[in-house]
Amino acid sequence: MLWLQPIPDMMVTPGLGDPASIVTSREQLRLALIASLQKLTPQQRAVYLLREVLEFPAANVATMLETSVAAVKSSLQRARAALAKVDTAHEELAEHDIQDLLEQYMNAFEKADLAALERALRQDAALEMVGYSTWFSGMDTCLRHLAWVLGSPGTWRMIPVQANGQPAAAYLRNDDGAYEAFGLAVLAVTSSGISRITVFGKEDLLPWFAVPSAL
Repeated sequence: MLWLQPIPDMMVTPGLGDPASIVTSREQLRLALIASLQKLTPQQRAVYLLREVLEFPAANVATMLETSVAAVKSSLQRARAALAKVDTAHEELAEHDIQDLLEQYMNAFEKADLAALERALRQDAALEMVGYSTWFSGMDTCLRHLAWVLGSPGTWRMIPVQANGQPAAAYLRNDDGAYEAFGLAVLAVTSSGISRITVFGKEDLLPWFAVPSAL
């Protein structure tokens, strides 16, 4: 089964320039991914992300999806119409607040501090591991699973990145004194804490985010 993978912000948003433009680009990416996952068919979703987010020409998209340019244009038109009806109202959070929550999450993992994770999560937090059919809902349920994952202080090394227009952390796990690439966690954050953690347990994702495979 194929699963949607995280997109490094640096591939689709400006890395330099006006900070406000960078924040706006990240937010557009985040909303495009969330809305398309919820409201579009697989074909429409693929076309919308390739055309609107990654900005591939219609002919290239048709080749990638093994369809016609006319079908691509039709899918894009339907996708735009569907997303125009979606309420994208959301809570705006200052960049420093977002980074504070990301740092809390990373520090808690590196120190194996379950109490710190509890302070960072919302009561209705959810934890999803991409590639598996199970997920965890509610802070207590999430913490029970995380307590099993944390290990001891020094088990994990975390590196901040940006993915899908959201704060994220690359995981490297201690293996006989060397930290080896493990995966990536993308966080949904609000003023009351982290509302969702989406974990991609694939070490080969990290080079896309300029993270070394070992430390």
